Amino acid sequence: MSVDLGVRNLRWQPHFRHSAGRLGSHFIRAMREGRLLGWKTPSLGVTAPPIDTGEAGEWVDIGPNATLLACVPNDSVTSTQSVLAMVKIDGADAVTLVHVACEDRAELLPGMTLTARFDVLNAASTLPAFQVAPSS
Repeated sequence: MSVDLGVRNLRWQPHFRHSAGRLGSHFIRAMREGRLLGWKTPSLGVTAPPIDTGEAGEWVDIGPNATLLACVPNDSVTSTQSVLAMVKIDGADAVTLVHVACEDRAELLPGMTLTARFDVLNAASTLPAFQVAPSS
């Protein structure tokens, strides 16, 4: 005789839907169109992603290149070689944390130029990944 304890084999699959806000939503839409935008305000200059200070501002085109300032291994990404990096996107006044795709972390040196990759965006992307810019 078996007793049903009411235990079910169910998977918990929460569904989250929330807005990135007026500025964040505009920024993400532009990024998915292959453009990087910065939000320019008198107090902070140009920030990307945008920081809403409540003051008036304007959108400005920035990037797609960035200067690498520092990087650390990214152990949370298992499918590709990636590092977490602090960069200064061309045209922005603030630094930004981004993922940088690379085969060998030793090839990444502070001061080198990176370029945005818009081809690897997914539904959760809030910034493009970056890669070492081709030599000119």
